[in-house]
Amino acid sequence: MTIPLEEGFTVVTGPNGSGKSNILDGVLFCLGLATSRGMRADRLPDLVNSGMLKAGKAAETTVSVRFDLSDWTPDAAEEGLEAPAEGPWIQPGQTEWTVTRKLRVMPGGSYSSSYSADGVPCNLQQLQTQLRRLRIDPEGSNVVMQGDVTRIVSMSNRDRRGLIDELAGVALFDTRIEQTRRKLDDVQERQERCRIIEQELLASRQRLEKDCAKARQYQDLRERLQLGRRQEMVLAYEAAQQALKDLATRQQALEAQEQRDAAAIASGREQLNKAVAELDLLQEQVKALGEDQLLAVQAELAGLDTSSRELERQASLHQDEGQKLQAQRQDLATRRQQWQLQSRELERDPHQDALSAAEDNCRAAEAAVDMSRRRLADVAGRSGAWVEEQKRRSGRRQVLQSSIAPLLEEQQQLQERLRQKRERLEELTQEQHQDGADGDAVQQQLATLEETWQTLLQAIADGKQELQQTAESLAIQQRTRSRLEQEQTRLEREIARLESRRDALQESRGAGALRLLLEAGLDGIHGPVAQLGEVEDRHRLALEVAAGARLGQVVVDDDRIAARAIELLKSRRAGRLTFLPLNKIRAPGGGGSSAAFARGARPGGDSGAGLIGRAVELVRFEPVYDQVFAYVFGDTLVFSDLASARQQLGRSRAVTLDGELLEKSGAMTGGSFSQRSSSLSFGRSSDQDEAEPLRRRLLELGESLVACRREESKLAQLIEQQKPQLRELEKQQAALISERNAARRNHGPLLERSRQRAERLSKLQQDQTEQQQRLEAISTALTPLTAELQALDEAERNSGNNDDAAAWAQLQTEQEAADQRLEAARRERDQLLNARRERQLAIERLGDQEKALAAEETRLQEAVKALANAHGAWRQQQSDLQEKRKELEQQQTDLQERFGSQRRARDAAEAEVGRQRQALQQAEWNLERLKEGREGLIEEQRSGAVRLEEMEQALPDPKPEIPEALRLAGLEALQTDLQAIQQRMEALEPVNMLALEELEALEERLNELNERLDVLNSEREELLLRIETVSTLRQDAFMEAFTAVDGHFSEIFASLSDGDGHLQLENPEEPLEGGLTLVAHPKGKTVRRLASMSGGEKSLTALSFLFALQRFRPSPFYALDEVDSFLDGVNVERLAALIARQAEAAQFMVVSHRRPMIGAAQRTIGVTQARGAHTQVVGLPDAA
Repeated sequence: MTIPLEEGFTVVTGPNGSGKSNILDGVLFCLGLATSRGMRADRLPDLVNSGMLKAGKAAETTVSVRFDLSDWTPDAAEEGLEAPAEGPWIQPGQTEWTVTRKLRVMPGGSYSSSYSADGVPCNLQQLQTQLRRLRIDPEGSNVVMQGDVTRIVSMSNRDRRGLIDELAGVALFDTRIEQTRRKLDDVQERQERCRIIEQELLASRQRLEKDCAKARQYQDLRERLQLGRRQEMVLAYEAAQQALKDLATRQQALEAQEQRDAAAIASGREQLNKAVAELDLLQEQVKALGEDQLLAVQAELAGLDTSSRELERQASLHQDEGQKLQAQRQDLATRRQQWQLQSRELERDPHQDALSAAEDNCRAAEAAVDMSRRRLADVAGRSGAWVEEQKRRSGRRQVLQSSIAPLLEEQQQLQERLRQKRERLEELTQEQHQDGADGDAVQQQLATLEETWQTLLQAIADGKQELQQTAESLAIQQRTRSRLEQEQTRLEREIARLESRRDALQESRGAGALRLLLEAGLDGIHGPVAQLGEVEDRHRLALEVAAGARLGQVVVDDDRIAARAIELLKSRRAGRLTFLPLNKIRAPGGGGSSAAFARGARPGGDSGAGLIGRAVELVRFEPVYDQVFAYVFGDTLVFSDLASARQQLGRSRAVTLDGELLEKSGAMTGGSFSQRSSSLSFGRSSDQDEAEPLRRRLLELGESLVACRREESKLAQLIEQQKPQLRELEKQQAALISERNAARRNHGPLLERSRQRAERLSKLQQDQTEQQQRLEAISTALTPLTAELQALDEAERNSGNNDDAAAWAQLQTEQEAADQRLEAARRERDQLLNARRERQLAIERLGDQEKALAAEETRLQEAVKALANAHGAWRQQQSDLQEKRKELEQQQTDLQERFGSQRRARDAAEAEVGRQRQALQQAEWNLERLKEGREGLIEEQRSGAVRLEEMEQALPDPKPEIPEALRLAGLEALQTDLQAIQQRMEALEPVNMLALEELEALEERLNELNERLDVLNSEREELLLRIETVSTLRQDAFMEAFTAVDGHFSEIFASLSDGDGHLQLENPEEPLEGGLTLVAHPKGKTVRRLASMSGGEKSLTALSFLFALQRFRPSPFYALDEVDSFLDGVNVERLAALIARQAEAAQFMVVSHRRPMIGAAQRTIGVTQARGAHTQVVGLPDAA
């Protein structure tokens, strides 16, 4: 069965028990209500009414709901939301979506249910995710069942706020945050893995650094040994070289002369160097006197040449422009002269006298025609029937002639006008061709400017849009930063409060005294008993009760340390503590503990009735603390319950898992526990920090704030970059506007002349077409008239057979002659009139030409004025340039005169240097002759040089540096040191020389790991910033929805109850952390609590809230089941009117049997109970 649910307001009605609500049950069943409570059934199989179940067979039912998505668009909150890998997902642009649920019931009562969307199987969570994207919540305000209208009033404040959450799309923001959180967890997991690897690498580096230290020492010794060997070779070579020098001493006498000559040459060279130095000094003096300044002046003069060339180019451009303007002026003058000549020619009318004579001739001819007609009338009076016939013919001829004459005259005039218009068209066409090229260039220039204009406009629009988007992003970051700073301040205050509370608790428990001892640097303190042992969670309560206050007693090495600690506490007035010295503490019984007390010792299992074991055996601790825990617990036994423990009452100390304590004396302690967060506990620090989660959040906030401020700074810088760019574009726009206006002004006369010419051409062509059509009509009208006139003439020629005929013919001839003269006179007059009209047209054309000439002269004057201004500026620049050139040339002349004498001195010094060089060359030639004589002596020393050369070849390259101390010590001392180094190297062996390479490779891995960690830190900051930004958007969306719904609620509540109401947040500072309260004040009553309202008042309040939600962001449909049952007739009418208004934005299905509701609906679905207790839809008529 298919039930069409159209748009608008639909009422389902029928008798009680007929099954009206079954339609809504089907919708709820299909959309996956979590339980069957809302569908008025205890179990889902109860919804199936099938005879097959009664027959013991399985039954199956399927319900499908189809949604029309033609006007649906995804919510803005979905931006950045990723589609799931599995399950349905509504795509943008999808036009419809179908949800199907199938229920199969087995004969035994078991059943199975499955969902699908557009044929894609899915689970309930996946389905509801898509429904929420459509703003449909089956558990929320979309469906209100019987008696459930006040659920909105009675629900908790947080659940009521959840409706605003759904409306604002908070779930979608939460999904985005959760997805980002998962990515953040993945990044953090990778960070942890990297840090673990980093720790491993750091440990490996620590080990390798030890090997590397030994390898570096060995490598240093080896390098020292190699350097010593090279120094040994150099020293041996120098010793041989010194021996060779000793042999050369005997040749010194022979070289004395050569040395004297060399000294003379050296002296000459010194004198030459002095002369060269003096020459350099003179050069510097010449340079100091202004040579650099002269070069600068010459460079500036060269720069002026460039400016001069630029001015010459501008002058050339001005000259070309002036020539163009002069040519245009001469052309205008020529055209003005031609216009004046034509005007003077047209001022006098040459046809005036002839026109007057033609008018006189026409009047004389008309008088002659009248005389002929009177004489014909006299003859007609004597002629009888013939005359009558002739009169008839003559009358008809006159009628024809009177009809033909104006047509002929009009025909002539039209032909003349057509001729004149053709001539004018040819003239205008010729002018158009002449201006065509200029017009095309102008149009092309204007089109280029227009294209540039449009491109610039688009760039400005894009720039403004980018600037606006950046500003919006900056505003979001600023709001996020403000929210984070507020949360940071709140967390800091909360942490300070918790720390103050913790400090107070620690002081009360003695933890402050213990901290004082530790801060004083007192050695030998192990800590409180509670921190020295570990227990299982199920034994924790029993063991902590059994230990009691001894958990806080402090274990120390010996009684000496305990005494020092007590003295310190007394001197500082820091409170009291109980100390347990390990060298003195013993169990109450005095006996030692067995090895069972060792760390990790566990009881063998339960023994006896409910006995778990000895308390000391249930604690794991280090063996050194055997006596401590034996003292703390003694022989206390742990039992599972009180009944088992009572069996040992009076015989031993016992404790139960629930914390009841039975003393050996018979005393019993038990009952309920208050808050134990401040008490000591095994395995936990007594200073357990409640503020640690807040600190972690504060740390995360700090990272988010750093990222937020960085992003805010980046966006602010981007805005500062975009603003100048936008201003530059706007400057370009202003410049382009000026350029466009200037182009239009400059080319305006040409365009206006072209436009006027085009209008005249169009008008002439239109007139020509109309006149040609009129000529054709005249020719058509003249053809039958001319034929009839010719027929009359033929009949008169055939009727001339009596005497009167001759007279009649004579008179007729005279009449025709008079008519011809009259026609000739009229033609002459018409020709003269046509000449006058042509002259008038020529005068009009001259007027148009005069206007065009005036416009062009005005434009030319403006152009000449602009050129004159530009040329004046050029002359000023030229004058300034000439003055600057004169000034620089004067400076150049002054500078050249200033260092002229110094330059002459420099030239004389150069001549002296040349003379000394020539003398030195002569002395060097003489010395060369002495060297030729010494070569004989050198040959004797070559034998000694051969050995030295062999040693030199064996020298290392490059030679090592030899300190002066080593040279003084000598070669033997060096050889002794090398032997010692060799022994130290042998002592270090074996050495792992690969450790250096391994450490280098490890350092590279560490660097790569650090780079990866930097990337992960950046990703973490980005993800944290994204989470906080989405959180800000989430809160903004919630407050937007809350503000709108608050206003709608006040308005709707006032319209339904004439009262006033509003919404109130429990936590305005953190709206998403608190609840939402409805504040209603019905008319005439005080403000009342919602719970104390009547059923009708609750219904009105709930419906007002429901419709306020719907008005802000309508869901596709709303289903209401007898929500008017608690309302009186007036309120039902108000509610029906409200639903009718709301139905303009959403689909409403209302189950009701109240007449006002049915009357306000757009359509009604009737339901009755058919035979067999089945619900039957009896019709879908339109609402009356």
